[in-house]
Amino acid sequence: MAQFLGVYARFTTQLSNVAAHFAMLAIVLMAGHILLEIVLRAVWSSSTFVMGEFVGYAVAAMTFLGLGAALDDKVLLRVNILLQPLKGRARVAAEIVNAAVTLSVFGFITFFLIRQLLRNYERGTTSISVLEIPLWIPQSFVVVGFIVFCIQLTGLIAKALHAPEDID
Repeated sequence: MAQFLGVYARFTTQLSNVAAHFAMLAIVLMAGHILLEIVLRAVWSSSTFVMGEFVGYAVAAMTFLGLGAALDDKVLLRVNILLQPLKGRARVAAEIVNAAVTLSVFGFITFFLIRQLLRNYERGTTSISVLEIPLWIPQSFVVVGFIVFCIQLTGLIAKALHAPEDID
């Protein structure tokens, strides 16, 4: 069982890193689109007419796809005033309870986001821009980010059970 927990914790870290790389790609694409827009406006007095929309989608993608890696790298804001004094089993128990509560909240949110995504897919809902992007496409980045975050929370629980000394 301990070996499985270690393997699973490493898997969740790798999954979060893959999602984080897609978040970085979103940043690069966003910068590229902004540069394209600058050139189009400065040189040809033209525009793509969708820069604001696409940059918004990229910001959402980079934010939510990076959540799992941020949790794994311990860079999310946390209130450590209660956790810092705890040591040993008490710290492990607090981390597990914290991760379980967070998982239940984000699992609930993810469930409803998936429902909304499927509804928009079935109805063929599109954006109101010139390109009429199907809304399920940018929403899928948010849903994938939340799913990866939830999986990373289970990896945090696995780490707490497998190697409690690595929690801090």
